[in-house]
Amino acid sequence: MNNKAVLDIELDVVLRDIASYSLSDEARRYVNPELFSTDESILRDRYLKIDDLVNKLEGAEPLEFFPSLGEIFKYVKETHRDIEGKDIYKIGEFLHATLTLYKFLEKDLDPIYIELEEKILSSLNSEGDVNENHPRLLPLIKKRDEIKNERYRFSLSFISSNRSIVQNENPLYRNERVVIPIYSKDKKSDEYYISGQSSSGNTTFVEPFKLVELNNNVVLAEERIRVEKLKIVHELSEECRNIISFLKEMTETVVDFSFHYVFALWVRRVKANHIERSEEISLIESRHPLIKDKCVPISVRIEKDKRVLVLSGANCGGKTVTMKTIALMVALNQISSFIPASPLSTLPYFDNILTDIGDGQSIEAEKSTFSSHMSNIASICSELTDSSLILLDELGSGTDPEEGAVLSLSVLKYLAQRGRLTICTSHYNQVKNFAYTEKNMMNASMEFDNKTSLPTFKVLENIPGDSHALSTARRAKVPKEIIDDALLSLGEEKNTSANIITSLLSKSRTLDRKISECHREKQILEEERKKLEKREEELKKELLNAEKSGYKELNSYLRESRKELENLVKLVKTGTLDKEKTKRVKNFISELEKKEDDIKKDIEKKEEEAEDDYSSLEPFKSGDEVLCGSDKTHAVILSLDDKNAYVLFDNGLKMKVKLSSLLNAKKKVEKEEASVSSFTSTIKKPKLTLDCRGKTLSETIEMIDDEIESALLSSLFMFSIIHGYGDGILQRGVHEYLKKNKFVADYRFALPEDGGMGKTYVFLKKD
Repeated sequence: MNNKAVLDIELDVVLRDIASYSLSDEARRYVNPELFSTDESILRDRYLKIDDLVNKLEGAEPLEFFPSLGEIFKYVKETHRDIEGKDIYKIGEFLHATLTLYKFLEKDLDPIYIELEEKILSSLNSEGDVNENHPRLLPLIKKRDEIKNERYRFSLSFISSNRSIVQNENPLYRNERVVIPIYSKDKKSDEYYISGQSSSGNTTFVEPFKLVELNNNVVLAEERIRVEKLKIVHELSEECRNIISFLKEMTETVVDFSFHYVFALWVRRVKANHIERSEEISLIESRHPLIKDKCVPISVRIEKDKRVLVLSGANCGGKTVTMKTIALMVALNQISSFIPASPLSTLPYFDNILTDIGDGQSIEAEKSTFSSHMSNIASICSELTDSSLILLDELGSGTDPEEGAVLSLSVLKYLAQRGRLTICTSHYNQVKNFAYTEKNMMNASMEFDNKTSLPTFKVLENIPGDSHALSTARRAKVPKEIIDDALLSLGEEKNTSANIITSLLSKSRTLDRKISECHREKQILEEERKKLEKREEELKKELLNAEKSGYKELNSYLRESRKELENLVKLVKTGTLDKEKTKRVKNFISELEKKEDDIKKDIEKKEEEAEDDYSSLEPFKSGDEVLCGSDKTHAVILSLDDKNAYVLFDNGLKMKVKLSSLLNAKKKVEKEEASVSSFTSTIKKPKLTLDCRGKTLSETIEMIDDEIESALLSSLFMFSIIHGYGDGILQRGVHEYLKKNKFVADYRFALPEDGGMGKTYVFLKKD
């Protein structure tokens, strides 16, 4: 990807923000613009890995940072000396981070690495020194302390017995040895060892021969401790050397994993979505990830046959930001397969992004604004391919307006013939008019509110925009006299013409906006239809057999009831029950068997009636209002074939149903069909989706309990719960309850296009 483009669209800033959450320094460097790809298989693989991590991150603890081991690998390769304690401790931290990663991935780490991690972190501190509480040091330290105590007691005793010659009441420490200061005039070399003298010569530091022995014993004890510490470090060093190959392999794994991990964190942070590839640019509610506060979402559609988009409008109205946002969405999509926009958005793939943004002035390089623009355009033309995205900001500016406009037209014609898509911002009317005359070009503008004299930062498709120079000058608090003089200079004719254009433009905007809204609504409905068809395919078998399965459940219940009651009869034989109770039990069994036969006959009757009703029905057609199923739910037919119809219910749900289950809503239903039995009519019909937004956790759990019961009785083993995003309290409570429910086999977040983390699929146990 072109390096200038990376800087111009601020992709480098976005990637640095994403990379700041990396698990290692190596991984941080891996998040770069070079990941930009056109390989669909690579991008698909990234999407699957990132999406999997997005789901795993819910409720998970943050992973730990992996320290860099590069210098340690180099040291081990070049020398056979022991690894330093601080580097061993770093390896311990690396192993600890590895353990947390394995737990996150629900994988088992070899016990050898777990034991070594525990041994390192319990043996050493962060400076690499052996901890004083190490089991192997404790007896040595205890022995040393005993000698020190003995030494101290002896010193005090000596001082007490020789107060006339001793200068201090307490012993002193010189070179880690205890000495006793005495007056130099009283020293006797045959009674003690002289270790030194003060600078004045008045004090002599001595060690009585017993104290000499005790000092030496302390030194020897300290040496034994030091040697033991070296042994401990040596042993840990050898163990670390033995796992170097694993550490190298793990370092590479962390780099690969961290890339997907930081993007998963970013997806959750900015609420990004996976989108489909298309030759048409259709960005819906896209948000620039660097604009945190008061970000106005950008929606824009560029048809696949368009090669040039001319973006116009007021200064500071958002033209450049809009252009950068489109390019940034393209770049992020071809790096991570996720963008901060609606999941209904679509984007094509581009092989490169080429830009001319900014004035590029340089006194040092002796470049003017115009010459800088021309240099950039020359460079763009040399790198151009038929799959390139080109961004041109203020094309033709910085020179004579007439020549700049003519040059702009020539540049756009050239790029339209050779590039995939060119987006340019311009104030030239000639350029806007030219875009209207060319089939492969289109206009768009940034909306301007004439009432407030402020831009709204919304894109208006197929509408050129005014520069609103005077309004901009007025907002900048240019003196009123200047504004008034400028208005007079425009002339009455031009002012009148401007008013007419403004009026016509307003009407055009209203019409185009409605067309655009209709198009988007159609697109959204089409996407919803596709999603529902996909979901319907998965549930088709269960939905078509729901009623029959319900009867099977009932039959199963009756059989179980018989078994239970027969067991009671057996108890009679043992004397537990009396004869009267036994007779009552047998009568109940007979009634249950009769009930079962009645239900079977009722089912057969209903099926015959349904066939008769279907044969007598007038042909249905698209748009007919109908009543569906035994509960006579109102719906409208969208399309139909020989046996089935696609209907839209009043709640917005689309479903495929049999024609035999439909009645014309405009015809009065003379007689309500009876329920199959009083037993089955009491069963609540399961819902496909529970909307729990706005409910308390207790209310939600009650709804879930009812849904599970209804679903199991109807042999429906999957439903969904809409809990929303919010603060995540309701979602966490729902997941915690599902985790403990004995009837729940599994649960997971919905697909990004179907609600993402605001919705949870629930899968029930089938046995």
